[in-house]
Amino acid sequence: MPKQNLSDFEQGYYYAQRRHTALLLKKSPESILELAMVFFLFTGDTAELARGMGTYYQELGMERMETFKACYQSKQHY
Repeated sequence: MPKQNLSDFEQGYYYAQRRHTALLLKKSPESILELAMVFFLFTGDTAELARGMGTYYQELGMERMETFKACYQSKQHY
C-alpha cells in the first residue's frame, strides 16, 4: 500500500513495527504494555499516530506475555 494512502493510525503502527520490534524484544512484556499505555494517553494532532504506535506495542506485549506463559507452563510439565 503506498505511504500516502495510510491513515495516521496505520503510519504509527507500521513505524513502531519497523523501528522498535528488535529493541523491544529485549524488554519484559510488562514494560512493553506500560509503553503502550503511555501512547494511548496522547491527545491533539498526533493522537491517532500515537494510538497506532500504542496498538502495536500492546499487541507485541500481549504476544510476549503469551509466549512467556507457554514457556512457563511447558517447564512445569518436566
